[in-house]
This record gives sequence, C-alpha cells and structure tokens, in this order.
Amino acid sequence: MKIAVCILSVVAALASSSAAAMNPTTQDQFTKTLSSPSFPFTSSEVQFRTQPNKSAYFGALKTFNNLILPTEFPATALPFAIITPSKANNQGIERAVKIAKEYGLRVSARSGGYMSGYSANMAAVDKEDEDFLLVDLSKLRKVVVDPKKRTATAEPGATGADLAHETIKYGLAFPAPHASRVTIGGFLLQGGMGIGSRLYGSGVDNVIGVDIITASGKTVFADAHTNRDLFFAIRGGGQFFGVVTRFHLRLTPMVQNPTLTPSYNASTVQVDQVFAIFDRPQANDLLSFYAKFDPTAPRALENKIVFVVDPPTNNKQYLFASVSAVPFNSSSEVAQAQGKITQWYKSIPTNFATSDPTTYNGVVHGGDASWADSDLSYYAEDLWFPTPLDPRLLQVLIDQWDKVPSALSSMALNTGTWKAPTRSALGFDPSYSFCIYSTWKRNGTAAWDQQNKAWLEETVKALKPWTLGFYANELRPKKLDDKDYWRKCYEKDTFEILEVTKNRWDPENIFKSLQ
Repeated sequence: MKIAVCILSVVAALASSSAAAMNPTTQDQFTKTLSSPSFPFTSSEVQFRTQPNKSAYFGALKTFNNLILPTEFPATALPFAIITPSKANNQGIERAVKIAKEYGLRVSARSGGYMSGYSANMAAVDKEDEDFLLVDLSKLRKVVVDPKKRTATAEPGATGADLAHETIKYGLAFPAPHASRVTIGGFLLQGGMGIGSRLYGSGVDNVIGVDIITASGKTVFADAHTNRDLFFAIRGGGQFFGVVTRFHLRLTPMVQNPTLTPSYNASTVQVDQVFAIFDRPQANDLLSFYAKFDPTAPRALENKIVFVVDPPTNNKQYLFASVSAVPFNSSSEVAQAQGKITQWYKSIPTNFATSDPTTYNGVVHGGDASWADSDLSYYAEDLWFPTPLDPRLLQVLIDQWDKVPSALSSMALNTGTWKAPTRSALGFDPSYSFCIYSTWKRNGTAAWDQQNKAWLEETVKALKPWTLGFYANELRPKKLDDKDYWRKCYEKDTFEILEVTKNRWDPENIFKSLQ
C-alpha cells in the first residue's frame, strides 16, 4: 500500500513533535484544572505524580503484576496524573482527554489483565521526555444481559468471571478468557482467544459494537456498518485508537433452551470433558497424539495442553483438557472424539484422568491456579504457530519446559485450526495460540528475577523458526528502542490497515504509538 507508506511518514512527523515533559508552570496549571470543583471526577479518583501523598499515587498504579512495582518505575514511566473512575463517566473521560491534549499530555488506558501495570504506562511513552495521563478503567465492571436478543454490554473492567456468571443465568455464554481474572477490556482489545473460540470464533469475532472515546475527545460508536475501519482495528489492535468504555457482545446458547429469566448458574450447567495429567516421560507421546488428533477433531471441542510443574516434587507435568463448547448438544461425533482420547490415554501411564463432566464454573475458573496469588510476577509472551504442528517444534517445547526455573510458571498450547467468522485485526487464521507465562514470587534477589525473565526470552528465541507472529499482549513490556515490536504482532496487510486507521482517528498520536 503506497498510500499507507505516505501516511505513515505523516504520522511519524506528527509523533516527533508530540507531547513532552511539562514545565513546572504547566504542571501547576494542569493540576489545578483537574483539581477544580468543576472537573467531573472526585479528588479520590484523581492522583498526581507531584502530590505529597505518594502512597496513594503509587497505590493507584498498582495492579496484580509484580514484575516491576510502581515504586521501581523509571521516572519516564510515571504518568503525571491517574484517573480511576468509580463508575461509568464518558463525559468525564472525554473532558480529561481534551484537557490532556490542551496541556500537551498523551493518554494511555488500562483495565487490568492484559492491560496492566508497568507496560500500560510505559507503552504510552514513546520518548523518554513525554508526560501522559493514565485512565484506569478497572473499576468499571458492569455487565448487562439482554436474554431476548442474546446480547450483552460489558464495561472494560469486568472480568471473565463477571461476564460468565451474568450470562450463564440465562443459559448463554461468550468466548471469555481462560483465566477468570483477566478483564474484558484487555482481553478483547488484544483479540480474545478464549473458551469456545474454535467453534464460535475468538472474542473479537463476537463483539458487535464498541463505544470508544477517540482523540477528538468524543465518544463514537463503531460496528460493522458504522465507522467500519475503526471497528476492524479495535478488535485486536484497540489500544492504539482511544479509550473503549463499553463492549457490545453477541452471546451463544450453553443450554438446550436459554430462558428470558435467570434460571441457571455456573454450578448447575455441566460441560462434557476429558481431563488427564501426564508426567514428563509421557510428554512426547502426548504432544504427538495432540498434533494428530486436534486438526480433525470436531470444532465443538476445545482441546488444549497446559505445561505445569508439580510444586511438591518439582516434576514437570502436562495437562490435557478437552471440553465441549456446546454441552447441551454433544453430538455422536463429539462423543466419539472424546472417546478416542479416553481410549488413547488408557494406553499409557497417567498421573490422573477423568472423563466425567465438569461444571461451567470449573471451565471458567479452570485457569485460576496460576493467577490466584496476588503476590506474583508475570513476564509473558503469546505466539502464533502454523497448523499442522511441526514435530521439531514439539520437541523444542519439551526441551524448554525442562529448563523452567519457577514451579509457578506455565505454558499453554491452545486448540487451533479454527475458522474466524469475521475480519478483524487479530489475524493469523488458522493457527495455534501458544502462551508462555514465566511466573514467580520475588524474593529480593535480582538474579532470581533475571533467571525467570531470561528463561522466557530464551524460549521465545528457540520458538522463533515456527512463530507466525505475536499476540499483542502487555505482560512483556515493550522496550522503547524496539521499533518493530507492534509490527511483529500483526499480519503485514493488517498492520498497514492499522497505520491508515491510526492516521485517521489519532493523527496527533495522542494514544499509544504503532511505532
């Protein structure tokens, strides 16, 4: 796209003259403006880097990820102001964006989960001398379900569990995160590979509209008919274009006859499954079976392998889970496929295995074990692998897992060979999503922290020959000098579209830069 290249040069030129660190006089004026009685947020919802109460400021920066604590941020990664709305307030956020522009600040938004901690701050700073405003949406957690239309609206701070427990009341579901604590905002803006994605498409394939505050300081609605370019870009690349305050979602049935009144809960809806735990000696057999089985398995089955460590023994283990995305309609094809898994795992030693149904609650919270402790550090990357899986890749996965330093870490090979029902910025269809979570508790020893980060870096490097691209997550902070970081996260044509869309909706580069 020659036009995209020309537009990119314009964006770069504008970015080079964008916001810089404010001088003391401007800082004082900006602080007074956001502290005035007419500003639509209370004093408890606004924190300033220059305020005397530093604990409140750093408390507003804190999220679940202890990779880098707020007090350890370099000065250039500290937002000048943090706004944390306690309830929906689009007019207030609109005004905050306009004021930030007037005073030469850039704007970053986060909701938790994949939009968290250090990286949500640092990713907004493309130059070391820029100041910015951080909008934290983590307290906006409202979910409203319309059982008749089979749709829902969700605020960005709602977690996977929040959404699942509201929709299941009516026998409905959404392809939500595998880990219940992940917020909808971070999950969907990155693409949303979740529960049931193989059958229904990823999370973004089931987003039917968004409300987003753009660089103009106005809320616009985007869907397949209105602001189509923005709708395409937000779903998988949303962090570059504004502050999304509400998602409009399509829901799918989880029971035979969804109701118009609350009749179910996550403990009463059962889901067909096969679940088995294998020890290290069976790793090669398991991955080989998976590579042959998954591509032709029914789309209603979600099959995944989770690499874990047994803490008491420090032994490497592999969890194989196969669950049905349509439990009320387990066809003979699905039953036969799960029967094939059962027959296979009985042929080799297993640490534990069951073919008994689980509850929807068990599926929603199935990934919680590695996220439950609030005192953890995460250094993570998500990759896309081509289908079918290469046998050489499988051996590299085993070799790298043997080297993992922390028993709290995990990796997940999520079911692939799915067909995306819509066009979005997510791309890489079909492919396998592979998540690497280097997870540990900090003990004050820098060498321990570095060991866990180095293992992930080494693993990513070892997997490079098979990597199609990267999931645009934010648990592995973007480095200021990594000019190609975002480009590597998208297909070539998609990235060019994102560049054009960025120029249209954020020509002054107020939000995160694509560069």
